[in-house]
Amino acid sequence: MSDDTVQQVYLKVTQNIQEYQKELNQIDAQISSNQRDIRLASLTKREIDGLDSSIPLYKSMGKMFVQESKSSLLEGIDKETSDATTLIEALEKKKKFVSRNLEGATGNLKDLIRMTQSTSGSGASK
Repeated sequence: MSDDTVQQVYLKVTQNIQEYQKELNQIDAQISSNQRDIRLASLTKREIDGLDSSIPLYKSMGKMFVQESKSSLLEGIDKETSDATTLIEALEKKKKFVSRNLEGATGNLKDLIRMTQSTSGSGASK
């Protein structure tokens, strides 16, 4: 392979590796955010469970607060938790896929380096 071709392939592979690493970081950030949301929902649910049903409860809606029943708030929290859990599962699958792609690109880079070293090494010994 010519030096220009090797350089183009090298740049493409390293660019792919950087994109995969960036995507993995974004996925990890999204997973952390959803896990934090689940923890906050769990704490909120625990606090609401400890309250008497006669106490008025309010839910934030933009810039205002709307009074809701205890059961309605708990249902909303359960839905938020299940949505976040589902999203985390999807993100974990995506993370595995991107990790496999990263491993493949890293293997390609190692192969390219070995190939370049072996061709330059055999050229020097001739």
